[in-house]
Order: sequence, then structure tokens, then C-alpha cells
Amino acid sequence: MSSYRDARDLGLLSLLWGTIFPATEIGLSMFPPLLLMALRFDVASLIMIGYVVLQSEVWWPRSRGDVLTIAAGGVLWTVIGNGVWYIGQDLTTSVFSAMMSSLVPVLTAGFSWILLPSERLRPLSIAGLGIGFVGVMVMLVPSGEITFAESLLGKAILVGGAGSISLSSVLIRYVDTSFSSSVQTAWSAALGAVLLHVLSPLLGETWSGEVPLMAGVAVAYLGILSTVVAYLLYFSLLQRRPSFEVTLMMYLAPVVAAIFGWLLFSEPVTPSMVGGFLLVVGGFALMKRQDIRAELARFGVIG
Repeated sequence: MSSYRDARDLGLLSLLWGTIFPATEIGLSMFPPLLLMALRFDVASLIMIGYVVLQSEVWWPRSRGDVLTIAAGGVLWTVIGNGVWYIGQDLTTSVFSAMMSSLVPVLTAGFSWILLPSERLRPLSIAGLGIGFVGVMVMLVPSGEITFAESLLGKAILVGGAGSISLSSVLIRYVDTSFSSSVQTAWSAALGAVLLHVLSPLLGETWSGEVPLMAGVAVAYLGILSTVVAYLLYFSLLQRRPSFEVTLMMYLAPVVAAIFGWLLFSEPVTPSMVGGFLLVVGGFALMKRQDIRAELARFGVIG
């Protein structure tokens, strides 16, 4: 029963995070990027704050580590990582945006190598990191020639967003905090939402004030299902399954997103996208070869 539950939750998490990208595409048809992200985290933070209060968790920051965790989550993860990501997707496609999310685990390992002495990479792992970056370049510049255009800018912004999300996750692990993961997520969403509401008009974003039904549904879906439910599932799985298995789920999400992007918006999946994505996955597999070997041994695939 436990294995069935874990498989079900992993599949559901892949679906929820994979459909973030097409839901974002629908939201971007009506809202500017930063405002859309702000609305998403308005919804998520209100629900998460209510959740932690009902759970009677310690939620008020009591140390410097707590404050640093809030800052890393609110600024790096929410505003720069996710907010900037929406700007990048607005200049490209939901399928490409999803493919670029596969870079997050690779960059996380790279930042861990730099910032956490206990997680130093060996030569083969460094080679895997390099292969991952080659995959990114294949997706960014499929022709091998750099042509400055709006789509290339969007792709570069997505790389920056992935880097910010990865760096924030490592910094949060590095900092000593008394917060639980749910409290940390609530604070990050709340701070990020406030900052995004401030930045949106400062950067010249405008909105007509209209909220068509599908745009409202997209915001609710992003805030409730793809954020609150997805992160509660994610942290629950981390308590029951090895982190490596849960991380692999991030490579199923782009596949889900590509299918929905093709079905809903007829967005193409190009050979360079597929090839670059496979290189990124291959680089990650090389970096995590010991974890893969341990998992295969646990299931009796190898001796």
C-alpha cells in the first residue's frame, strides 16, 4: 500500500508541476508576468499561512537564520527565480520553459559543490555538470550561431531563473533555521508576493482590470494546486522516499508540460529541445551515478 501511495503521489506531483507551464501560458494571455506571479503567490501564501496556524507550528522568525531563510526564499526563489521565469516564458514557449526546468537539479548540485564542503563533486560528477551545460547550450542556440532576438533573451532569462531557484535551495539548506518546510514556504510566498506587487508597476506592467474566466481559473490552479498542494506533496514525499527519487520527478514534469503544450497550443517540440534535454538528464545521471546504483541494487536490478 505504501509503494502504491508513493507512486501515486509522485505521478500526481509530476502532473501538477508539469501543468504549471501551460497554466502559466493561459495566465500570461491576460496578466503581465510579474503580476501573474504575484497573484499566484497571493493565493498560495494565504492558504499556507492558514495551514501553519491551524497546525500550531512555530511561525514567527526567532533567529538570524530564520530571517535569512525568509529572504532567500522570498527574494531568490519567489521573485528572481519564479518571477523572472515568467518573464522568460512570456518571450518563449511553455514547452521550452518546461525543458529548461530540467537544469535546476544540475545547478543545485553545482552550487552545493561550491558552497557546501560536505558535497564536493568528484571528477566524473564535474564532467556530468559540464554535459548538463552543453545540453543547455544545445537548447539555447540550436543552430550554433548566436542571433540576438526576443526568443534568445527569453531563453537566457530562464537560465537565470533556474540558477536563482537552485541557489536559493542550497542557501536554505546551508542556513540553520528553526522553521519547518511548510512555514518556510508560507513566508517565502508571502514576502515574494508583496515584492512582486511592488515591482510590477515599477517595471511598467499594466493590466486592464479584466479577469476572464480562464485567466481566473489559471491563477487559482497555479496558486492552489501547483503551489500549495504540490509543495505539501513534495515535502511529504521527502519524508517517505529518498531525495534522489523525488528529484527524478523533476524530469517527468517537462514531459507532461510538452504533451499539454502541444495539445493546447500546438507548440512544437524540436529535435534540439529533445537532444538538449537528454544531455541535461544524462549529465544529472552521471553526477548522481552512486545514487542510481544504490537504487538499482535496492530493487534487485544489480547485485
